[in-house]
Amino acid sequence: MNETKMSRKVLLLGALFLVLAWGWAQPPEGAFPARIMRWRDGDTAEIRVLGDPPSGVSRYETVRLLGINAPEVGEPWSEEATRFFRTLTMGKTVYVELSPWERRDLHSRLLAYLWVETDRGWVLVNEELLRQGLARLLVYYPEREAYYCQFLHASVEAQMEGRGLWESASSPLSLEQIEADRVRYVNQAVTVVLEVSRVGRDQLGWSLWASKSKYGLRVVLKPEMCRDFWNLEAFDPGAWVGRRILITGELLWDSLRGGPRIEVWFPEQVRLWEEEP
Repeated sequence: MNETKMSRKVLLLGALFLVLAWGWAQPPEGAFPARIMRWRDGDTAEIRVLGDPPSGVSRYETVRLLGINAPEVGEPWSEEATRFFRTLTMGKTVYVELSPWERRDLHSRLLAYLWVETDRGWVLVNEELLRQGLARLLVYYPEREAYYCQFLHASVEAQMEGRGLWESASSPLSLEQIEADRVRYVNQAVTVVLEVSRVGRDQLGWSLWASKSKYGLRVVLKPEMCRDFWNLEAFDPGAWVGRRILITGELLWDSLRGGPRIEVWFPEQVRLWEEEP
């Protein structure tokens, strides 16, 4: 096995270890038990608190899941998100972990993380909806979100597998296909094959620039936020120059001047492209 493949294997094993470690988690101290009485949609439910409610919490409350945004009723994947939420929690005691920053939203709903015990241990309902591709990540202040990298990784996993909202990423596309129908793919998860022409760094981070891109498509590497997933000592963006790679992520295009980009938060989003014989 050559050095490049060995480095990629180590990075992937590191990410897998973190994911498995999170699977051994459990509700934190202060989380209180409740039962869900009604599922309004994929991220909102009505609960009944079991036992004495904590200060400022009533016996019956409406809870809005933190960190995610499931499709609204009537939108694509809304029914699937609500059904998954219901199936995961129906008849079970859930543990409600409140936000340490803001207890309620503008609609007076409790802002919370919901924990539930399953056959594979305790899981965060918020995270599982992201992992199934049934919700988008919604975090305004990543630096104070305790589960940010965990949630972000679950969302990227859904994109890599082309699940739910991210089904558009299930099949690799060429750079020419993406740029020929760019309006269709903006703000969607895509998997694109491209050749790296050069590497640069600016305020967005390290960038891998796509060769022969009409609009200056680039891949922005962001190892600093979730650095535990990366082997930063071996991090060498220049190693991709001249290589054909496979990228999975959301196609972002904030302005014509800035051009399109795909942000890479985890090393497994970048793979060497090996054509089938």
